[in-house]
Amino acid sequence: MAVLRNLLIVGLLVCVAYNGYVIYRNQMASSPTADTKGPDEAPLFSEEAFTELAENRSQVTVQQVPTVLTAEQATPKDEYVANPVLENRTASLPVIPVSTSGPTTKPTSRFSTDTVAQEEPAAQQEAPSAEDITPKILSFDDAWAEIEASEAAFTWATALSQIERLAYREDLTEAQREQVLAKGDELAKTVIFAPNKHLAKPALTFLPGMNLEEVSAKHAIPETFLRSINHWADDHNPTPGDSIKVLQGPIKLHVDLPSKSIRVAVGDLYAGRMAIGQHSINIPETATLNAEILDEVTKLSLGDVAVVIDTENKVPEANSLLVTAEDWKLLRSLASESVEVTWTDIAKPAAPPAIAAVEPPKQEMQTPAVTEEPQEPVDALKMEIFTPSAVAIQGKPVKYGIEITNLSDKPSDLVQAVVNLSEGIEPIQVEGHTGRIAPGQAMFDPLTIEAGKSIRLTVTIETKETGQFLIRPELQCGRPETRYATEVQLRVAAAESISAEAEKNKVETAQPKQSIAEIPQNPAREIR
Repeated sequence: MAVLRNLLIVGLLVCVAYNGYVIYRNQMASSPTADTKGPDEAPLFSEEAFTELAENRSQVTVQQVPTVLTAEQATPKDEYVANPVLENRTASLPVIPVSTSGPTTKPTSRFSTDTVAQEEPAAQQEAPSAEDITPKILSFDDAWAEIEASEAAFTWATALSQIERLAYREDLTEAQREQVLAKGDELAKTVIFAPNKHLAKPALTFLPGMNLEEVSAKHAIPETFLRSINHWADDHNPTPGDSIKVLQGPIKLHVDLPSKSIRVAVGDLYAGRMAIGQHSINIPETATLNAEILDEVTKLSLGDVAVVIDTENKVPEANSLLVTAEDWKLLRSLASESVEVTWTDIAKPAAPPAIAAVEPPKQEMQTPAVTEEPQEPVDALKMEIFTPSAVAIQGKPVKYGIEITNLSDKPSDLVQAVVNLSEGIEPIQVEGHTGRIAPGQAMFDPLTIEAGKSIRLTVTIETKETGQFLIRPELQCGRPETRYATEVQLRVAAAESISAEAEKNKVETAQPKQSIAEIPQNPAREIR
């Protein structure tokens, strides 16, 4: 075993020595000879390359580039540059004077004289006319496409700004205007009134020392409106670190009586509209939305015009605007002198052109003068009742009609018609205008009747019992001020009675009652 180990060690030493010999031999074979020039002695360029360059240069005409000096660098003709080595100027060598008559460029220009010459005609071009820079008005299709693109890109504040500019253009049809406003109402619910959606402006962090009065004054909006868009109660105050939704004012309200709406704008953003009813409105010259508390009741007003909540079965006072309860709360939050209010009145019909009277020729014979008494227009409403001619049969519905005629020369506003029924008969349907049905009463919604026009309203009555019943139609109007009421009887016969069988073959036709209803002094006690 010891012999084998010694043989293995000797073999390893022989292998190592042989590898060292091979490495040394390879290095000697790759080393340069003594005649080879080193890197420092080798030329940078080949001599043959210089020969070819000289031959090519002799065949090409080389144009010398002119030297261009600026006016500041040019030296006058009578001045010489002194030799920096010599102190005496007379002993210095003169230099060639430089002419300043040539073209010059600006001190910071990097262009030659040819380039400067080419820029001169461009500076003499005519300025664009005013027509070329006047902004062009987009068509409705293009403007609507921009609104849809802003909505698709979730830049809804931009879409509301576009809607505010487009909605009230005079070249839009009513259908196009309604299309734009409907889209604006939809977006305004989120952008303007959603408390946690900061789509118009980034959220404001409430810092220590801040108060809501300063925040609202900075953004030109009332403090009550700031609370409204954040859904805060009147006694709630944010704490430092809270995020506040803010909008940039000022706020503008426009009362549009022809369309019966109030539209709201916050800054340049469309903020929605409110439906209104009107009752004998007198537009004030200057109006401010005010809120005052009288006997613990808050009352809103636009100048002399009262803003009240539309309530069923209640005729409002004259010179008032009717709004819903939700819109009334919003208007209350906007009650401030900083809110601008404008009006659009209902267009009055144009007066007929005056016809010049032609003076008749004078006659020698004297004729007696005939004086005509002037006829004043009737400023009132006329109500007629249409009753069925046949006796009503128990269980068979009957129809009663009311025809209302405006006898004045002005439109009547907020005409209210109510039909009260005694026990035993009930209204089941109203026709001619929208309305509501209650036990023992049929009430039509307020309506407007143009001058000289009529409207017919119909109430279908269900006869549950037999006997004599009373029907009491009532009519109220604010302008012209009118209040009428009358009573008519309805006889209901049993289906098995002889009188009822005799009336079955008769055709029920409505006959007008030839009398104008008056206010009864003693209303029937059976009326509910």
